[in-house]
Amino acid sequence: MPEKSHSKPMEVSPKRVEIAGGLWATGYRLISHAASRGSLWLRARMSDTHVGAHLAWVVLLTGALAFAAIGVVSLIRLRADAEEQATALAQLSRQQLARKLDGEARLAEARLRVLFDEAHRQTRYLSQRQDVVKAIVSANSVAMQLLLHPASVTGELDAFLVSDPAGNIIGSSRTTDLLVAREAIARLGLDDRIVSVLTDNRRSERRSDRTTLRVMPDDDRAIGMPLGRTIAHFAIEPVFDDFGDVAGVLIGIRSLAPSEATFEKFSSIVNAGVLVKDGDLTLSSGGLPTFNFHATTALADDELISGSGGNRVGRCAAHELGLLVCTHVEASEVQEAQQQMLRVSERQAGALFTWFLVLAAGSLGILVSVVLVAVRQVTRGLPQLASAAASVARGDLDVPFRAIGVGEVRSLGQAFEVMLANLRESLGRTRTLAFFDPVTGLPNRASLRIDGTEALTSRRSDVVFLFIDLDRFKSINDTFGHKSGDMLLGALAQRLANFFDSRVRSNEINAFRVGRLGGDEFLAILDLTATEARLQRLVEDLIRRLGENFVIGSSHMTVGASVGIAIAGRDGATYDDLLISSDVAMYEAKRSGRDSYAFFTAKAAALMQERLAIEKELRVALSEQTLNLLYQPLFSLRDGTIVGAEALVRWRHPTMGDIPPGKFIGIAEDAGLISELGQFVLERAVTETAALVRDSSDLRIAVNVSVLQLEDPTFANRIEACLARADFPLDRLEIEITESVAMRDSDVVQRQIVDLRRAGVHFSLDDFGTGYSNLSMLARLPVDTLKIDRSLVAGIHHSVEQQAIVRTILALSQSMGFASIVEGVEAAEERDFVIAAGADIAQGFFFSRPVSFDMLKGMQLTRALSRVTDRSENGVGRPKAASSR
Repeated sequence: MPEKSHSKPMEVSPKRVEIAGGLWATGYRLISHAASRGSLWLRARMSDTHVGAHLAWVVLLTGALAFAAIGVVSLIRLRADAEEQATALAQLSRQQLARKLDGEARLAEARLRVLFDEAHRQTRYLSQRQDVVKAIVSANSVAMQLLLHPASVTGELDAFLVSDPAGNIIGSSRTTDLLVAREAIARLGLDDRIVSVLTDNRRSERRSDRTTLRVMPDDDRAIGMPLGRTIAHFAIEPVFDDFGDVAGVLIGIRSLAPSEATFEKFSSIVNAGVLVKDGDLTLSSGGLPTFNFHATTALADDELISGSGGNRVGRCAAHELGLLVCTHVEASEVQEAQQQMLRVSERQAGALFTWFLVLAAGSLGILVSVVLVAVRQVTRGLPQLASAAASVARGDLDVPFRAIGVGEVRSLGQAFEVMLANLRESLGRTRTLAFFDPVTGLPNRASLRIDGTEALTSRRSDVVFLFIDLDRFKSINDTFGHKSGDMLLGALAQRLANFFDSRVRSNEINAFRVGRLGGDEFLAILDLTATEARLQRLVEDLIRRLGENFVIGSSHMTVGASVGIAIAGRDGATYDDLLISSDVAMYEAKRSGRDSYAFFTAKAAALMQERLAIEKELRVALSEQTLNLLYQPLFSLRDGTIVGAEALVRWRHPTMGDIPPGKFIGIAEDAGLISELGQFVLERAVTETAALVRDSSDLRIAVNVSVLQLEDPTFANRIEACLARADFPLDRLEIEITESVAMRDSDVVQRQIVDLRRAGVHFSLDDFGTGYSNLSMLARLPVDTLKIDRSLVAGIHHSVEQQAIVRTILALSQSMGFASIVEGVEAAEERDFVIAAGADIAQGFFFSRPVSFDMLKGMQLTRALSRVTDRSENGVGRPKAASSR
């Protein structure tokens, strides 16, 4: 978008003002002189009535004729002046249209750069994906094609080529002759660029290359481009092996298509057509119908390119390789403005002529007075109009202007006022789309970068970044829908702005900038004198304020916030450094609990690195299925037999050692791997225990399932297929879900639970007693068993309140026909109490720790609880700490 300072001042000729001023001054002097002479003559001849009357009539007639002559001359000159003004404003309109098209052409050219930048970003992302790196390092061309082809489709690239460290093409996303592709790459002159990326490149100081080239016929097919396309962008990214050495390069190829979605969207926004020209050849277009014209950028400020037939006009912006990006609109936008102004001029001229004829019928004195008043009225508004037009020509669209005067001056002023309002609206809409979030109205990520960099450059006190991430927002979207979620974001944005505005008024902070980064993430940039205690109080007040109830429509909603704090100078010097530091601190706040905050520390950064490393290794472990399962037996409290086992995932990393589930399961949830992890546990447990379950009359295997798995519409079918493959009886599988999942108002979740129960699968409600426990919903829950959480059992023989709660839950379970399982039994007193209270099944360290499948098989053969109890009393398998999954 062009800056105001780039606008060229409009050439405002003084001829209009000179003509009008000179005309009215001459008329005024003539009329005044005639009136004065006539008055003197009448006073000198008063004694002779007849002569005086005759002379008076002569003077009046002479004055009337003089006035009529002046009126006719004035009418002619006014019409000429109005036509000149109409032409000048039409020229201004043409200049503004040219300037508008220039700005839109530059924006469209920026869209083209962004299109190729996205291809580069996609190529870099793929060059770092472990599965792609592994395929390239192994020089497996089949694996490369299987991985790169879907990625090229998803990333909207035409093709990927892979080069080994010697510069040879060893793989492609398409089925192609690699030798022919290598020759085409050489003809395109990319050899030196590939060698440059391969030479002395290190992961810590990564170098890549990119270029846009013309592709000759036959070379397009050789490198995987669609036929007939001549312009392509090549992104060359290094691929590093596990030792940090360059294992090859990944070359992403993105050609310019005849029709690009980004140009179509841009055209719909600005209501103008878009063309990319290479000489007289049109390479790509979008929006309104194309037209043939000779593209150039060597134009005057008010010159427009006219296409064939003269029905469209446009302007162009230069791009690399001599390409031109042009925007075009209907030529009638220019012609109609000029014709309209000319019609206004003609109508006003006719009205003035009639007006002068009527005035000529009056007395000379009245005519003189009316002419003077008319002159003042007609000329009123011309200076303001000329001044405003000059300001607009200089690029100042905020100049205040209101049409005044009468006749054609007022009409011209009104036309100018409408034109100015349209220009303001157009530029304002473009600025809003570029720099403001449409959901909240807050500045977006791009605007925050500009404001944040400016704040760091011009700061006179401390600058603090607050990275705000909403807690429980996803559940709001799931429960109330995305429309209500957007309304909540808007209300929360207003609450954020009001909170910081009140702190400015109370002089707690000097200034602030707040915006939305995306999703449920916000960033506040504060200018204040920062102390840790002061920031703690401010952020605590902010979290408390955001946690207050929202009323959206008829619904009441509550969200929390986790806040990361980074201070300029201490935690980073640039905008990007501080954004990353505050993001790391926010994750540290989430790790320590919701509705909390954390300052950036080196330890938090290290934990984030560790988290990323664990996430990366977890993806590898899931891909290679190196995780393993343990089984915690479930014992009947009536006869002591093992009636089931809960499958628990464990991870022993070759270098990191044992990674506790409490650490990697949370990372799997955040990284979107929980569904894959849950599916692995389910399939491994079913496969391992199928034979044991078939040989037992009542043994069940329990598996935890996340809400993301249940929200997959194919989940029930995949479970039934998995059980069928393993020959696992459906009625021996028990799926454990949480209370919030069971009560979830989701047709997909509820339908899948119903379908699986109908097929014979059992469902248990895990961790019962720790959630909201809506007893009115309990009768409608689609479950068979209630699992009482370990927190209610630990030390129950010392707590009367816990005893009352557990007795109530067990009595409720029995009365409603649910089976009951007690988790976390670790002492004989706890076992004795739950037996006396009427529990059916128990699990915990008192009975057995989680064991391998082989040990579970051996325990199942013994069938007797007494043996397990004896082992516990002798110190075998007794707990040393609280149990955990």
